[in-house]
Amino acid sequence: MNMATMLVAAAVCGAGPRGIPTILDTDIGGDIDDTWALALMLRCPELDIRLVVADTGDTAYRAKIIAKMLEVAGRTDIPVGMGPSFDTHNHTPQKDWVKDYDLDAYPGEVYKDGVDAMIETIMTSPDPVTLVCIGPVPNIGEALRREPGIAKRARFVGMHGSVYKGYNGADKPCKE
Repeated sequence: MNMATMLVAAAVCGAGPRGIPTILDTDIGGDIDDTWALALMLRCPELDIRLVVADTGDTAYRAKIIAKMLEVAGRTDIPVGMGPSFDTHNHTPQKDWVKDYDLDAYPGEVYKDGVDAMIETIMTSPDPVTLVCIGPVPNIGEALRREPGIAKRARFVGMHGSVYKGYNGADKPCKE
């Protein structure tokens, strides 16, 4: 199932008047797929995007991409969160686009602890929040460790690796 199909399926499950409360957890900034996913989600009226959280590797770099995209799209009403930073992923092909971007100047909210922001968003929402997770999900693991109750208040949609072919042309699909 591709991202568009998953989002349509989530929309069919019942959107409120403002759309489905949604958090995107993403390892944006490596391959272009997560950048496209965020762009498509911003154009999807069925979704009420409440938070976008950077996941894996240099999360400050990833948060800059998210913030700049939201600013360019005129959507600084959407907060940006940074998950814990891990030095396991140094593939940064979009770094030139954000090299001069000052994350502290983002007109919207930036949460240095994106996991806490995720928990707060889920726990205070009157409606279930759909987590759209496109990456290896360490933020989700940490959020569940801190507040297991989010599992009862959130729905999960995820894509975690390749489907038919592996990365870099490998014959076998790869997990993240």
